[in-house]
Amino acid sequence: MELDFSATPKTENGALFPCIIVDFSLKQAIEMNIVKSPLKGLVKGAKEIASKKTVERYRAWIDAGIRRWREYKDKLKPLSKKSVLFFQCPENEEADEIYEYLNSAVPDLKDKVLLIPTNSTGEVKKADLSKAREFAKTIDDPDPEKNPYEAIVSTMMLNEGWDVRNVNVIVGLRSYTSKRKVLPEQVIGRGLRKMFLEEDANVDESINILEVIGPPGLMDILEELETQEGIKFAEFDTGKSLNLTTIYVDENKLDKDIEIPVLSPRILLREFQLEVVEVDKLPPVAIPLENKILEMEYVAVDMLKGMEIIKRKWDLPVPQDSKSVIAYYTDQILKQLKIRGAFSNFYPLVKKYVVEKLFSEKVDLDDPRVLYKLSTPEVQELLTRLFVEAFKDMTFIEKEPEKIYYIRLSDTPPFPSSKMVYAADRCIFNYVLCDNDFELDFAKFLDRAEDVLAFSKIVPKIGFFVEYRDSDGNLKLYYPDFVTLTDKKEHLIVETKGREDIDVKHKDKRMKLWCEDATKITKSKWTFMRINQEDFEKYRFKSIQELISTLKDVG
Repeated sequence: MELDFSATPKTENGALFPCIIVDFSLKQAIEMNIVKSPLKGLVKGAKEIASKKTVERYRAWIDAGIRRWREYKDKLKPLSKKSVLFFQCPENEEADEIYEYLNSAVPDLKDKVLLIPTNSTGEVKKADLSKAREFAKTIDDPDPEKNPYEAIVSTMMLNEGWDVRNVNVIVGLRSYTSKRKVLPEQVIGRGLRKMFLEEDANVDESINILEVIGPPGLMDILEELETQEGIKFAEFDTGKSLNLTTIYVDENKLDKDIEIPVLSPRILLREFQLEVVEVDKLPPVAIPLENKILEMEYVAVDMLKGMEIIKRKWDLPVPQDSKSVIAYYTDQILKQLKIRGAFSNFYPLVKKYVVEKLFSEKVDLDDPRVLYKLSTPEVQELLTRLFVEAFKDMTFIEKEPEKIYYIRLSDTPPFPSSKMVYAADRCIFNYVLCDNDFELDFAKFLDRAEDVLAFSKIVPKIGFFVEYRDSDGNLKLYYPDFVTLTDKKEHLIVETKGREDIDVKHKDKRMKLWCEDATKITKSKWTFMRINQEDFEKYRFKSIQELISTLKDVG
């Protein structure tokens, strides 16, 4: 079998190619955070000028795209990321004119524009194919010696494969009167690949965005896509500043560095052995078996007279393979327990329970009555729940942790964010990242507290988290909010909480235990405290010690 993947699996008329196995919609990709979030850029007051010259006709949108690209370029520079500006033109002649304009009238784009001419079918011209492919493939590279290009000019119908991630701005030029059919997916498809993957960025997906700018004719295409996909792209004013901040270690504040110990996990998934799971300890259910013949009744009713015209009785269909039924139950149980590689251990356990304890009598798995009962939703839910409840606490074991290494805040690489920030003197980073107003107020408090030497918001990019079990018994990762170093060389882990959720008590308990382990292993005092917004706002604290003492008394 040979499989291929395409972002535009449609003909010029918008119909799916007949060879398509499955179509994964753009809406699904956006909602599942697989691609960037497209935004429609509005150039307020812009009008399409009546001119044969493409640059004059679309000048407002061209210049808006260049301005937005410059903002991205400036914001991404500390991250060693290149921002790519992509122009889509209806015809090659218009692409040539835009290319000449960018090279001659835009100083910071001179000799940095890649022109990809295409033929009438949208394919790259063969004479230019090799060169265009190479430069387009490597255009994300920030090294100008390897790839000097920062902008691409091509036609709307570029059909060439595309793996570029750094396109932040697409300027699509299409007039009201254009008759040429353009697939909506092709308009935004050149910029949908994510620049920042989850492991490269803070958990802030608003940084993975694609701005699409163009005249009303281009917006018509996007509106068509919105209708097709059942989605609505957010709009933004291209005149407003780009909300993107790079967080990095400030070399002038290295004395505010903090070391956080990384301990081996206390909660571990157990390697199941058959001898540790005993079916005899599971309570019986004793489902009764009916002796009557399993059958279903078919009735056809005359819709005008309301009379039964046809009446039939047939034997009910039941599963024919008892092995597959037990295997299905075993799979469902292991999935909910989140246990891998234990099928061979659990299969005989499930089988034994079904035979000996599920029904009111010991049964033969090949009995049609048994197979029928096993196929009903009620029995499926009952049996699965019984096993999950019985073994969820046996899924995990606890082990005394050990220190593995230290995380130093100063080793954190730069990362982008669009959240609110605060410039703090006592934080090693240029800004403290804040998720909400309460965190902002607390960061200000830490920056002025008389007994705080250094502090930082604990963002995922730092790499510190603690495993815990939630209210359903599942293993999760907990990222607390702040780490603080006091003038007594003691460390405080703080969780700021506006309102409590169902897992708060589980996180608190696990974090307190982590601090006890860290104190014991490192011989340096670590403490955890949750600060509720309502309590914090009642007082004006001068120090961490005062805050701890007061809120403990209140509690």
